[in-house]
Amino acid sequence: MKEKTETKKTGTELGSLYQLLKIKKIPLPSIFVYVSEDSFEFEIAIEHYKEVLEKSGIVAEILVFVSESGDHGKLFAEVFTPDMFFPNKLIILKNGSSFFKPLLDSKASSEFKDIASAFQKNVPSISSDIHFLIHYDQKDLPAAFHKLFQGEFSLYKPKAIYSKDIKPALNEALEQEGIELEPEAADEFVHKIPPHTGAYIKNLRKLKLFLNKKKFSKSDVENVLFGQSSLNIQNLVEHLIFSRKGEFFKEFTKFEYENSEILSFLSRLLNKLDEIRKFRILRINNRGEVPIPIMVEYLRFYSYSEGRNYHMRNQLIKEASLFTTKSLIQIYEIILNLNIKFKSGLRDEEGRIYFNQRILEIFQILSEPTSS
Repeated sequence: MKEKTETKKTGTELGSLYQLLKIKKIPLPSIFVYVSEDSFEFEIAIEHYKEVLEKSGIVAEILVFVSESGDHGKLFAEVFTPDMFFPNKLIILKNGSSFFKPLLDSKASSEFKDIASAFQKNVPSISSDIHFLIHYDQKDLPAAFHKLFQGEFSLYKPKAIYSKDIKPALNEALEQEGIELEPEAADEFVHKIPPHTGAYIKNLRKLKLFLNKKKFSKSDVENVLFGQSSLNIQNLVEHLIFSRKGEFFKEFTKFEYENSEILSFLSRLLNKLDEIRKFRILRINNRGEVPIPIMVEYLRFYSYSEGRNYHMRNQLIKEASLFTTKSLIQIYEIILNLNIKFKSGLRDEEGRIYFNQRILEIFQILSEPTSS
């Protein structure tokens, strides 16, 4: 007799965030799972759900859960128990990996196994009036998660935007928001905004909100996105590279210590250090000279205009002179360590103190004499 095999159900994966944003009316995915270590696009998804529900005339109770021990019963009661006064609910779960960890563990206690079993059994019967948004803050979604939800969810996992994809990614975001950037404005935007769909949309919406028009100049971008009151991660990186400690910590006061903000800064700094390392190699290989076409090809500066690339070369000549091979390696190690710590959930006052200590170490390394 042929052995019966269980059919594995997996969530429906969305190819891009725009698939979700193009849904302008109910029904939206009842359970939406965002899988990423940062929260950029999750916040945009939350705002989209709120907007669509409101435009559909639906008054929903909004409930936000941040993973804490003992919250399972409370959250699941909200998901599965109808409320006669607020039948429509928008339930938001942050730090989902910590929340679901005991339910997905094959060696879980009998208590958590019972909770997981009951959840799995009831998932198909979740009311259409319930919208459950989950930020699973890891790189990947484990197979056990798919099994727990019986594949009854929509999944979105952001993809990295590489140098050659920056222009198409920006154009897609501009089309989504129905606006234009003048060429110099686009240059400034991609130079200073992290290459991330969520960051692009967030900043384009800020331009629309502040200036209420359809086309934006370079001065619009500079004044609205990089003004005195806004955190400028690119400036923060430059202040650190050039050892401008006072300016760094002045800019640093705008930090909100959100993990996504910290991780964005660390990612930007790692990219800059990698550019400097590669530029130093190019100078050695070309006897001190770095032709623009070679730099563009090797550093993949395809998204920049010719004028911007000349500026970038001059900037890198100055930056490369500030480092030795030893100092680059030392700073790499500090940044990688910070990255690991904050991706592992380091937060609040402990995170603030640890971050400041390691940044001061970098300033100390950069203050030492250089000899290439």
